[in-house]
Amino acid sequence: MLGVLEGFGVIGVVIFVGFLLGRLDILGDTGQQALARLIFYAATPALLFTTIAESPIDRTFSSALLATGGTALFLGVVFALLSRFVFKRSTGVAVIGGWAVSYVNIGNLGLPIAAYVLQDVGYVAPVLMFQLVVLAPIGIAVLDAQGAKAGTAWWRKLLKILGNPLLIGSAAGVACSATGYRPPTVLYEPISLIAGISVPAALIVFGFSLRNGWKIPPRDAHAELGLVMLFKLILHPFLAWLVGGPLLGYSGLDLFAIVLTSALPTAQNVYIYALRYQRGTALARDAVFLTTFTSIAVIIGVAMLLG
Repeated sequence: MLGVLEGFGVIGVVIFVGFLLGRLDILGDTGQQALARLIFYAATPALLFTTIAESPIDRTFSSALLATGGTALFLGVVFALLSRFVFKRSTGVAVIGGWAVSYVNIGNLGLPIAAYVLQDVGYVAPVLMFQLVVLAPIGIAVLDAQGAKAGTAWWRKLLKILGNPLLIGSAAGVACSATGYRPPTVLYEPISLIAGISVPAALIVFGFSLRNGWKIPPRDAHAELGLVMLFKLILHPFLAWLVGGPLLGYSGLDLFAIVLTSALPTAQNVYIYALRYQRGTALARDAVFLTTFTSIAVIIGVAMLLG
């Protein structure tokens, strides 16, 4: 239990720093957007590259991905369809909603919990890899295509998608992991330093967004946010257990890791992406806020049942 609480404590402190920076107006009116662009174009691509490059390719692409990544993708697509055709949201907002129920907080909550509870951070590598190589590029491709001007040639749309810094960082990391190649120290060390900005900066940006307090979402958003919480905190860990345990035969610590990582709250990166594309920012912010605080009870419950 200590590892779970410590993981939440770490992110809570950094979020509070972002909140203070916002309340004291230290970053100014454009500070949040400037930090979000820094994260999107430099820090997160560097983090994707270093994390994937250092992960063994065979462990990353294990059958456990069917339980963690497969269920996440399924629920993300289902929610995006409900958002688009039931809640009548735009395609861009539907993508953000799909991310909100599938993109878990591995970077700044999953890692400390894996270290203190599972005693092995390697358990988070497959989930992290899946999010960076599959979930993020799929959503970004849709958002980039939506943002392209009408009448734009298909090859220009493709170039825009392929030129996305997150996709480039992920692809380069996969190439290094698969071949065993490591860039020279003079190049790799600066990339690692820049990568270190990503997680704390994302938390600071999220805290900055709460500088004026958190208001109860409007009534017309209650049903959608309630569905986000149901998908993220109940359906995702349950389906992960169902696929990982009865169907794939995982048990013990391996099954515990599958369910625990699936019960993590929505990642702050979803809010960063929403800011970057100016789609569903309120939905992303509220999903991160609500799932982060309510997931404490869910994760403790998972630890009691399977730990």
